[in-house]
Amino acid sequence: MYKITISQKGQIVIPLEIRKNYGLKKGDQLAVKDNNGIITLQPLPRHPILELRGKYKNNKPADSLTEALIKERTLDRSKER
Repeated sequence: MYKITISQKGQIVIPLEIRKNYGLKKGDQLAVKDNNGIITLQPLPRHPILELRGKYKNNKPADSLTEALIKERTLDRSKER
């Protein structure tokens, strides 16, 4: 456990060992949460969109966007007739 002090401006310094363990660098953002009297800091992803990469993988091969659009248009045309 580390003991830190809040500055007059409300700033804190995260100890070097913790910054290294989590790969925190200048400009990184942290989420601050109040959990019933316990303050937690959680690193936010540097690139939120890239963090989603691979998260929603499908077991079947995905159609290309072009193929999906063609299928949708074909279905629309069949409904118009």
